[in-house]
Order: sequence, then C-alpha cells, then structure tokens
Amino acid sequence: MPITEVLVPQLGEGLQEVKVIRFLKQPGETIKRDEHFYEMETDKAVVEVESPYDGTLTEWLAGEGDVLAIGAPIAKMETAEAVAAPAAHGAPVSHAVPTAPVRTERPAAGDVVIPPRTRAHAKSLGLTEDELRSIPSNTGKLMPEDVDAFVSARGSAAVEVAGEGYTDRPVPAQQRTFMYRVKRSSQIVVPGTIDIFVPWKNIRGLFESLRKEDVEVQPSEFVMAAFCIAQSAKNHTKFRSTLVGEETIREWDHLNMGIAVARPSDELVTAVVNDADALEFVPFARAVQSQVRRAREGQDQASMATQMLVTYMGAHNIVAAVPVLVSPAVSVVFIGAAHLREGQLMTTVGLTFDHRLINGVGAANFLNEIGERMEKLERSELGL
Repeated sequence: MPITEVLVPQLGEGLQEVKVIRFLKQPGETIKRDEHFYEMETDKAVVEVESPYDGTLTEWLAGEGDVLAIGAPIAKMETAEAVAAPAAHGAPVSHAVPTAPVRTERPAAGDVVIPPRTRAHAKSLGLTEDELRSIPSNTGKLMPEDVDAFVSARGSAAVEVAGEGYTDRPVPAQQRTFMYRVKRSSQIVVPGTIDIFVPWKNIRGLFESLRKEDVEVQPSEFVMAAFCIAQSAKNHTKFRSTLVGEETIREWDHLNMGIAVARPSDELVTAVVNDADALEFVPFARAVQSQVRRAREGQDQASMATQMLVTYMGAHNIVAAVPVLVSPAVSVVFIGAAHLREGQLMTTVGLTFDHRLINGVGAANFLNEIGERMEKLERSELGL
C-alpha cells in the first residue's frame, strides 16, 4: 500500500502557522476519511482536523506543542490507493472550507530540499534565509534535527569568538511556546484591567498563627488568597468559561486555575489546579503545592480548558502591575506585595479580563467578591 503525507490545512486567509494541540489517533490505528484525528490551534480557535483519506496512520511527523507552517507535513498514512499529490487538507469542526495550497520544497545550495516544517522550525529559532541555506545535510533533505545541530554548534562557537560583542542563543522551547501564546492573544483578546486595595491583616494573621502549629498543611499567604479566588468563581459563570471562536461560550462546571510559576533564567510556565472551586481548602492547598512543584521541574500544564490565571508578585516586593492575559484564559488575577497604606496592611488585587466575554460591571463584581473573601477569611473556612 502507498504511503501518503498529510499536510497542515489552510483554514483562513493570511494564516501562516498553527500549533499542534493534541493527537486523537496513534500510529497503527485505522482512520476513515473525514474522521477527526488531531487538534490544532490557529489565531482564532482550536479546531479538530478531519482526515483527508481512508487508511492507517503510520507516523506523526511533529509533536504535540509544535508550531508548524501551513502546508507542512504533519503525518504519514498508508492509503488504499496512491494519491497524486499531498493535499493540505483536513476540515475543522466548524466546517470551514480549506484551501489546498500547493506544496513547494525550495532547493537550497547543493540541491538540498528544505521542507516547510524545517523552514518553520528555523523561523522559530530566528534563523535568516541565508543561514538556513548554509546548513549542511547528509540526506539531501534538510530536517529540523539538522537545524538544531547547527544552532547548537553555532552557540558553542559563539562563546569562543572574541570581539563580536554579542552571542546568539536559541530561544528555549518553553519560551517559544509562551511567545506563540502571547502573540496569538495580542491578536484576538480585547483586554480590560481594574484593581482594588484589599486589607491583608486576616490572611497575614492566619499565616503567622498556623506556622506555629502542627497542622495538616502549612499554607502560604498566596495559597489562602488563591483559595479565595477559586471560591469566588463559583458565583461568576463567565470566569469559568472560555470562548470557542467568536460565536460560542463554553461554560465549564468548575474552574481550572492556572498559576504562573517562574523557573531559572526567567522562564515562565503554568501550573494548573483542576476543579479548583470544588476543592476544600486542604486538598486545594496540596494540589497547589504539587502542581507548582511539577511546574518548577519544567512541566507546563496549561491547556485549552484553563479559564483563569493567577500571578503573585509578593515575594518580589511588587505592589502593583497590569497583568497580561494569555488566551484561552478569559481573566488573569494579580496579587501584589502586602504594604502599609494609610496605616493599614493592604495588598493590590488586579484583574485583566477579556472584554469580548466579560464587561466592566461583571468584572467589578467578581473582583469585589475576591476582596471581601480575602478580608474576611476565617480559620473555620480552612478546616485547620
């Protein structure tokens, strides 16, 4: 049976790249024509892509989380009949009609072929066209691994070069993922930001009291504040929702709370506590500690089901900030460092929200409930 390459489809005018979210089929599985077999994220939405052929999936040519150019090969399938030319096919759930671009592989110096996925990978690393064409290949077809080897060797050599005044380094994979999300968000999100001052005396008092006792968990001030945020989401459906395109609101039963976690070299990843609003305090605190630990080890847990993000800058003495919203989350809550304001211990709680879904009064009501819960938090609510 012939082997056919499946290409990333063109789903809209001006679309240049997509991010692979999830594989729905694995190599060896049989796939029917028009059956969903992977998810990808575009500038506008996450879509499930349909197979253009009947056959058996033999190989994925990319990984989950990879960013691919339109027309790049994503999979190989064993089909019953030979296909004249690979088609950039695959219809999304929204039934948009894909336009099949002509797949071209441009020869480099020495007749080395540069596939679209290699070109996209090189672009993500900041390589110029001339640099890309200078990379050697033993097979006659330049692959992403060849690009990585070139960048790695160039990085090592750059350290030894004196007098140039700079060193080129590849952007870390996690930062490239974050860059993609931020860029995508800047194109679609309409942000609004508000903030309030919240008395911090209760949370500070509970923290000081509990640290002197042998209790089931030793919660930080941040964990107690995050618990107040999660509980507030019970009464505000939009903050437990995500947008699916521009016409559908997906209301989730529970909140999947993302927490911004810093790693060495200023890398940023996201820890996620699923069903955060449904947890009592002790399991909530344990979940936060566990997920943050995994994030610090390098595991980014963000997904399309993460509706809200929380960022805490108290440990860095940052009193106020305008938090940046990264879709698909519809809000991000900022908690600043506690400080004296008119003789009272206070903190700033800021909220950036997606104005496409949430309006000012709804955001104000949610933020005020968070502030009230933080101000009036009692030990009985913690179960300790």
